[in-house]
Amino acid sequence: MANLVSFDGGFAARAKVQRADEHELTKTDFGDLPRIARGGGYSYAAASFGAGSVVHEMTGFNRLVRFDPVTRLVEVEAGMTLAGLMDLTMPSGLWLPVQPGYPAITVGGCIAANVHGKNPARSGTIVRHVASLKLFHPRHGTLQVGPHKDASLFDLTCGGYGLTGVILTVTLRLEPLPGLKLSMQRTPISSVKEALALVRSSGGRKAFTYTWHDAAPVSRTFGRGIVYEGSFVPGTPFRENLPPRYRLLTAASRARMPGSLWTPLTTRTFNSLYWHWERIKPRRAELSLFDSLFPFARRPEIFSFFGRRGFAEYQVLVPDRNADTFLDQLRQQIIKAKAPAVLLSFKLFKGVQRFLRFEGDGLCVTLYLSRSQAGLGFLPLLDRMTNEAGGIPNIIKDSRLPCPVVRACYPQYEAFKDALRAYDPARLFRSELSERLEL
Repeated sequence: MANLVSFDGGFAARAKVQRADEHELTKTDFGDLPRIARGGGYSYAAASFGAGSVVHEMTGFNRLVRFDPVTRLVEVEAGMTLAGLMDLTMPSGLWLPVQPGYPAITVGGCIAANVHGKNPARSGTIVRHVASLKLFHPRHGTLQVGPHKDASLFDLTCGGYGLTGVILTVTLRLEPLPGLKLSMQRTPISSVKEALALVRSSGGRKAFTYTWHDAAPVSRTFGRGIVYEGSFVPGTPFRENLPPRYRLLTAASRARMPGSLWTPLTTRTFNSLYWHWERIKPRRAELSLFDSLFPFARRPEIFSFFGRRGFAEYQVLVPDRNADTFLDQLRQQIIKAKAPAVLLSFKLFKGVQRFLRFEGDGLCVTLYLSRSQAGLGFLPLLDRMTNEAGGIPNIIKDSRLPCPVVRACYPQYEAFKDALRAYDPARLFRSELSERLEL
């Protein structure tokens, strides 16, 4: 038995954890016991434990199966981390362009959540880069599925939160890696409106474009920030620049500090210092690819400072036509409610929304708040704003997101639920997330 907690600190439970090889996983008879796979444990929601399920610990499934640099295809076990994958592919000048925010996240976890990276306007979500995957379900056996083979089950699995079975191996389509350094341009801005105009003008053409904003509920300073635009510096020797070491952050180590350091005073002070520091830096500088993709890997304090109680992240994808109104309203409501917001960020998104995937065309807006009574009390207002704007909240980023909100915001909620129950009537794979969302 092990004590498990969602990365945001919002849900904890004891669970029976199975750390076994593939033979034991596929041959052991668990009967009708519910079960769920778990990767690195970096989901903000409890998608990999809960509901009395046996937890299949997948981080030991981390081997390379095959790699063909000519066809740009790599097959790895689902427990391979993003850093491990970079180690394998970077010496050949290839990479997976969709990289979420931490290098210890597993490939299987990325697919279960259908993650996005720094430039979803150009690279989309990870489902676009999956050629096939091997899936195990005790009632169906081991299945090979992909966009052109059992496509319906493939669609149900990518962004299916682990509810269709255990992903054993994944074949990914890689892309040429232009270089291992990026030229980073920092543009200070005074308002969210100014940043939005600049992000729209970039149109996703850069390697990445995203923003940072002071979100403390102070009218005079709210929204000031930095627009970051990165472009590859070609010609870096790949064999000499593998991913560096970093201090591993887990849900447990993140919560070692008993209380939160993000008080109204410290938040205003930190944001002011950060804004002024970024303004006096050179407008253009070179960064390593690793630090560009994983800015918090070697600076995890922003998460640790939230303390044992954790934080609340609200991430929403808003249609572009409603983005200006949504951001204006967000500013008004944060200041009016004096919500304990720490920072705000956004980036462009392009894609086709399907089932419960966080995907579509629009603006991806991310807000971090302290997990306090005031912070949690502000989230239902964000739910209503999201629904009114025709947006969708990111399910994997919110450990308290209620089922009625997901049902109202995701047009294919019922289609996903019906397809899942047709495939697995006994609903063997369950988690706190699946129970909370009534899946």
